[in-house]
Amino acid sequence: MDFYRRIPKIELHAHLNGSLSNSTLADLRELKYGKEIPSGNDDGFYKILHGESLTLEECFKKFKYAHDLTDRSVGLERATQRVIEDFANDNVIYLELRTTPKATTQMSKREYLSTVLEVIRKTSVKQPGIIVKLLPSIDRSKGVLEAMENVNLAIELSAQYPGTMVAFDLSGNPFGTQFGDFVPALEKARKHGFRLALHCGEFEDAQEVKQMFALGVDRIGHGTFIKGDNLAFANEHKIPFECCLTSNVKCKTVPSNEAHHFAKLLKMKQPVCVCTDDFGVFETSLSQELHICAKTFDLSDAQLVELQRNSVEYSFANEEEKKELRNKIDQFAETMCVNND
Repeated sequence: MDFYRRIPKIELHAHLNGSLSNSTLADLRELKYGKEIPSGNDDGFYKILHGESLTLEECFKKFKYAHDLTDRSVGLERATQRVIEDFANDNVIYLELRTTPKATTQMSKREYLSTVLEVIRKTSVKQPGIIVKLLPSIDRSKGVLEAMENVNLAIELSAQYPGTMVAFDLSGNPFGTQFGDFVPALEKARKHGFRLALHCGEFEDAQEVKQMFALGVDRIGHGTFIKGDNLAFANEHKIPFECCLTSNVKCKTVPSNEAHHFAKLLKMKQPVCVCTDDFGVFETSLSQELHICAKTFDLSDAQLVELQRNSVEYSFANEEEKKELRNKIDQFAETMCVNND
């Protein structure tokens, strides 16, 4: 794994609350409740604290824990700091982090989003080795009113944090919702200058994918079930796919790593980047995802580095930042050549 850890990496699909490691969850639990386990709140959490193997259902319980432990600004601030630190420790040099602004009994949506943005602002000073951007998200299960609230809030705060919020995401449980209902909010976001990196083709609905393409998608989240004319359209317009292998396999949207659509996309020269999605929930890392790709699809070291170089171009970084990222990857590639010689 040493080589995969040393590669300077680009992460373009990571959710904040899904990226809390077991140790971070334990710290947040102590921060909120103290060392004593509150009565009725354990719910099997001891398994996470002790690193035991989890069932898929227990993996998804981590989302519940994460939301509970980040319902106050102090917990959310700590969580955001730790997630960025964990990515930086995995030698991720550019991170696009996603989160849905939430109102809790302890804080407003504004406080939620401001807290995350403030941590990212401070990161540029404290951890100059990693560039962090934020993608506010619309949870489609929460309805269109909340969607527009999120867009309006992001537009309002963008002036205070220029260059930090770069795109909008659409995620959440799609069943029982219609994509078309969210188009006005997404159009308003794009008109303001936000790019669109939508969860697209996560389930069988060719018509919804067509609607997303008609709106205009800058990157495709997962794209597991995109095929036929929609896949041809994505290929013609070179829309990058954000591929999250471990997440897709554990969620059973693909049967195995070997059957993952990443292989097909590579073969057809479709722009593609490797991402973690929820590294805390699914117990992985970007280094581990690159390792899986290398072993499963017989990729060379040079091909893995090229994947990261390409991911720079698919990112929503500005041109000056992209130049910095390219230089870091090129410097690493040069050390590879020297070592091989």
